[in-house]
Amino acid sequence: MATLPSGTVTFLFTDVERSTRLWEDHPDVMHGVLARHDAIVRGAIEGHGGHVVKTTGDGFHAAFGTARDALDAALSAQQALTAEPPSQGVSVKVRMGVHTGEARARDGDYYGSSLNRAARLMAVGHGGQIVCSQATADLARDALVEGVVLVDLGEHRLRDLSRPERLFQVNAPGLTGTFAPLRSLDAFPSNLPAQLSSFVGREDDVAEIAQVLREKRLVTLTGVGGVGKTRLALQVAAEVLPRFRDGAWLCELAAVRDPAAVVDAVAAVFQVTARPGMGLEESLVAYLGDQELLAVVDNCEHVLRPVAALVTAIEAACPNVRVLATSREGLGIRGEQNLTVPSLEVPDDATSPEAVSANEAVRLFVDRAQGAKAGFAVDATNADAVAQVCRRLDGVPLAIELAAARITTMNPGELARRLDRRFRLLTGGDRTAIERHQTLRATIDWSYDLLTKPEQRLLDRLSVFTAGCTLEAAEAVCTSDPIDRDDVYELLANLVARSLVVADDTGTDTRYRLLETIRQYGEERLAEHDETDVLRARHCDYYTEFARTVRSHSYGPGQIEWGARLARERGNLDEAMAFALATQDVERSLGLLNSVPFVYLQVDDVVVFDPTPVLALPGAVDHPASAVALMIAGWQAWTQGDDPGALDLLEQSLATEARLGPTPDSHLAMFTAYLRSAVANGMGAEREAVDQMLEAARHARADDLPAMTAWYLGGAVNNLGWLDPTTALALAPEGLALARQAGAPLAITLNLLSFAQALAPDDPDQARAMLDEAFQLEATLGYLDATPTFVYAAGRLGAWTATLRAASRTLKHQLRSGAATRVIVAGVMNLAARGLAEDRPEPAAVIQGAVHAVLRGVAAPTALPGLAVPPEPTAVVAFIAGARHDTTQLLIATLGEPRLRELRADGAAMTEDQAYTYARAHIDEYLAAGDRDSDG
Repeated sequence: MATLPSGTVTFLFTDVERSTRLWEDHPDVMHGVLARHDAIVRGAIEGHGGHVVKTTGDGFHAAFGTARDALDAALSAQQALTAEPPSQGVSVKVRMGVHTGEARARDGDYYGSSLNRAARLMAVGHGGQIVCSQATADLARDALVEGVVLVDLGEHRLRDLSRPERLFQVNAPGLTGTFAPLRSLDAFPSNLPAQLSSFVGREDDVAEIAQVLREKRLVTLTGVGGVGKTRLALQVAAEVLPRFRDGAWLCELAAVRDPAAVVDAVAAVFQVTARPGMGLEESLVAYLGDQELLAVVDNCEHVLRPVAALVTAIEAACPNVRVLATSREGLGIRGEQNLTVPSLEVPDDATSPEAVSANEAVRLFVDRAQGAKAGFAVDATNADAVAQVCRRLDGVPLAIELAAARITTMNPGELARRLDRRFRLLTGGDRTAIERHQTLRATIDWSYDLLTKPEQRLLDRLSVFTAGCTLEAAEAVCTSDPIDRDDVYELLANLVARSLVVADDTGTDTRYRLLETIRQYGEERLAEHDETDVLRARHCDYYTEFARTVRSHSYGPGQIEWGARLARERGNLDEAMAFALATQDVERSLGLLNSVPFVYLQVDDVVVFDPTPVLALPGAVDHPASAVALMIAGWQAWTQGDDPGALDLLEQSLATEARLGPTPDSHLAMFTAYLRSAVANGMGAEREAVDQMLEAARHARADDLPAMTAWYLGGAVNNLGWLDPTTALALAPEGLALARQAGAPLAITLNLLSFAQALAPDDPDQARAMLDEAFQLEATLGYLDATPTFVYAAGRLGAWTATLRAASRTLKHQLRSGAATRVIVAGVMNLAARGLAEDRPEPAAVIQGAVHAVLRGVAAPTALPGLAVPPEPTAVVAFIAGARHDTTQLLIATLGEPRLRELRADGAAMTEDQAYTYARAHIDEYLAAGDRDSDG
């Protein structure tokens, strides 16, 4: 074999799209077609100075000395394949990925992250498409032949979970120029976090676990701390993500101390809240019932029993949910498949640099060492020492990473000697007695002992942050002897450099976090210094003040930005409340509960505390702050369908404030008026709902809250737009002007939609302009309004594409929270059916039938004290009825009455969640296909 290029190498990976299916359908023809394919691709590679490293199934892996040669070979092959005539009607489409990076050749093959990167690029493309990385594009751009263009496809996350990579499509004459979106992680729903370091080794483990997940619904990865269970699980999730329609979701339990909070933590991932008449676990299982997803439940060992109970419930009711758990021991559930995660393979006695470098543990060591010291490599002078280090650390990934971080201050030989002395001391000289947990603990001890006293104490104190922290939070909570506030940043930087703290700068603020094993180590050290309670109290106080700050910004232009900050701190806020409740601290518990922004002012309703355990604390009902807690309890009762209970709690709230005095900045009268309006509106008492909304606006104005005044005026206009359009149009300009003046995005959106609804009958053009502005505002600021207001406003205008977009996210929110009444969501479903009726009549007919499933068991409104329910249908009900009639006429004309009845019956037979899931799936499919170019 000719000498393979080394150093900076450009790799080309190719693969035949849908080859398995082609072999199944045309086995005889495919032999000839693939032979021709192989000749074309091999000829193009070798004709442009490339080397075929290996063939992989129906694809090629090739290496080139220059980026231009690789792109020229890919273009040549793709053009020839495109021009190749079909054989007996069979042709192949080949996807190609090209990436340039550092790599080393050994025994006719390559190893290194650049190789994996090129394969990832190929995997996100489509048949007939050539995708290259920015590294390749930068090297080849100035040498491209005439007619070849690199089209910027933007940044994409690949399945190695690293930071986004800017990708380019190579266009040239004779090639298809338009493809579906790349199949990167961004194309699938998930919350899999970006990883700041590359995934090294374990290719066989990933493949094995992915295969087991096809056969088993619950797979648990077990192993000692630091062996890499979490990172392996995340990589598997990224690999199998395309299998799951509803994505892959990380449910992190490391920060959960209270076993009873397991359900809360998992529900928070899916943004599920308790539905009316249901507990949280029941609501979560109901939501997941029709989902097709993978749940990665991470760090279960300290809450095994509640995790096992929840997973058992999910398995029983959610047939298309797979669970991949990580734990130091199995969950003990029937049907569970336990897979032990081994340490990385370590080098044998071979000492040649090539042999050592090919080893998994060494590859990890080198990768992390290069992150600390650019240019580090295994060579003849250090190969034996690096091998010794990896062997001494038993291939435990965390231990290897900690050791590699020391490469800036010690060479591999010094590392090996230091480790030998350390372990000889720990084991009485018997090296064979070293166990993995001893190795890990010893390595952390070793790294810890090399820190200065202030660095050690900062590491200990950082353990109270269960969800990482900002620099500001670390300064506030961790400052006390021997740490000065001004020194915190430098101390953090030192801990980051030693791989003891991870710095994540992918968001607006850099966040610092400890790996879970190191956080637990820090907790132990913190307890040794008798600082645990002091630090947790300081942590609780900081996050109470943080929540109060977020709440103050929730009334103004910073709603979205501060809402996102609140979401990032959910774990710390939960931990703060857990501490306050565990210590029965009424002051702290009520303070934190009342500081979190009211639920409808949050982005995606991300942080909601249950007021019940807070109000149950000794002395809570006699604390002035309990008035606000009672109001929050009233809101919770309303969301669970208990209207009488909600009104009763509101009365208790106001009576408590009258008895004990007002709580500063509680705005109790404003919030209770709004909640009364919500109850009245749900009962069909529209006039009372408007009056209470205007009462809330009056209190907001008196409290000098212009954004909230605008919000409530928008709510009043929304109701009046159906009830009394003339009055609505007279009031609408004031609310919109005030919202714009305040600069509050949520208030601006609500007022635009409410104004649009009022204008729709007489000035549809202006109404559409307002609807478009609302959508644009959301797109610009990156948030989604999940209320039915969008759906009704767009539907009233006949803007069916907009109606369907808003309906999809409303149904998604409903699946998670059950926050809207089923009558309102039934209206959303009817308008969605109307939006689909012309182009997708059969799904529209099923959705029409599914409305009956949504309304099954809904009783007629019953008047509550002081709420008069009108005897005639409201204007909203009449509008929905008219839309349903129009839909029915369209469907009869298209499908005929017998088929319509049949399809409606299919929908009516669904459960409520199945109805929502079915509607969302067909709406999203329709919107993705782009069948409708514009709204009619």
